Amino acid sequence: MKLNIGADYDLWCSKVGFLVWEVWKARNLAVHQRTSPNPTVVICKAKLMELEFAKLKEEPEKHSTSMRRSGSRVTWRPPPAGWIKCNVDAAFVETRSAGTTAAVYRDPNGSFLTGINSTIVANSPLAAEALAVREALILSRNFQMEKVIIESDNQTLVQALKSHAPIAAIQVILDDILYLVKGMPNCGFTWAPREANLLAHEVAKLTGQRSLRQNWVTFMQPSIRNILRKDILGISKSANT
Repeated sequence: MKLNIGADYDLWCSKVGFLVWEVWKARNLAVHQRTSPNPTVVICKAKLMELEFAKLKEEPEKHSTSMRRSGSRVTWRPPPAGWIKCNVDAAFVETRSAGTTAAVYRDPNGSFLTGINSTIVANSPLAAEALAVREALILSRNFQMEKVIIESDNQTLVQALKSHAPIAAIQVILDDILYLVKGMPNCGFTWAPREANLLAHEVAKLTGQRSLRQNWVTFMQPSIRNILRKDILGISKSANT
């Protein structure tokens, strides 16, 4: 039998592969930890992996096209006047079911305002990213920030938050996020490619390596200062074009 799926061959293979992988994981949990497999959760997890694969497959071509057109690297985008942008990211270690999160706040000029980092327990990269968003919202509310944009490089998560679409595997965290947002009428979510989210990525990475200073918000490490400097330079270049 010949499958006439052409350029979609990789995506079709991924659908089967991700589903088999999630079924295998559910089977192992049932055997070794005596859990009750939930077919709906298994399918949702496989679908999330499929969406991530499709996104990663498309992004390199989109980014390379954008780079060729602009002739410059992708940089951080400042928020509108009067707003604050909080970039979030997470690092996840599957073997330990743990990770780290980071949230960094900047004004329209690219000036660093504050930030937060933490270690977390999570069962997937998506859950870790969602926990980073939740922590950012808690800090935003504690600081009574009135106009905040939360930006993540996880497109699946951002789409779910903007459309209120359910994701069974992280629904508890999503419900917490949406509850927090109810008390913040001027709060929005945006997606950015990894190249435009380097500051949060660096903070999460250094936290995972246990090399981030406790007072990093006040006394920044060189790698963090360099990213801030490059992002501010990118704003200046964009304003002059």
